[in-house]
Amino acid sequence: MKEFTIVRGLFDTRKRSLIIDENFIKFENKDQRNDLFTIINKEDIAGIRYGIHFIDGYKFIIGREYQIFIRDKSNKELKIFFKLFYKRKLDEKHQLYCDIIDELWDRFLGDIAYNYYLKFKNNEKFSISGIEIVENKIRFDKKEILFEDLELKQYHHHFMIFSREDNYKNKMLYYLKDKDAVILFSVLKTIIKDEQLRTKEISDRSV
Repeated sequence: MKEFTIVRGLFDTRKRSLIIDENFIKFENKDQRNDLFTIINKEDIAGIRYGIHFIDGYKFIIGREYQIFIRDKSNKELKIFFKLFYKRKLDEKHQLYCDIIDELWDRFLGDIAYNYYLKFKNNEKFSISGIEIVENKIRFDKKEILFEDLELKQYHHHFMIFSREDNYKNKMLYYLKDKDAVILFSVLKTIIKDEQLRTKEISDRSV
């Protein structure tokens, strides 16, 4: 079990407890004394989106809000967030965000991504973040890309799916805006690695 302390920002300085256990997430997101916590059990966690929302001032960015949305199987989202302004405690807040994300991956998200990967290995059709994965290819927006032709390019806040052979077959997905985009990236990265190993084994056998 790992416990974090969340202070949301200038106008909400109360220290709130976030507990990430191997069996549940428990967050002190409420203000009623007899009902402070929201709890999501591991088996009810369906997906996630997270990222940094930059806060604009009159002429330049004055702060940022770290946002994590954990979705349950009834499609409700638990929002965990905290803000900083003018880079005050930037290193501390950013590290807190990274530590929470790492813990979520270790406890829950890695298992969710692996379960999707098992569906692929079992030739089951499924979709993540609007991308359909079926047999040896992906489908989106009436386009198809074979895994042997698929490339990923990762950025700080998003990633791109594209075809090496056809530049018009591409799609950008944002970790914060697009539901389960981070899980999709993990699954596709694993499948592409598998495809590369399979191709190498075939090549080695033919030598």
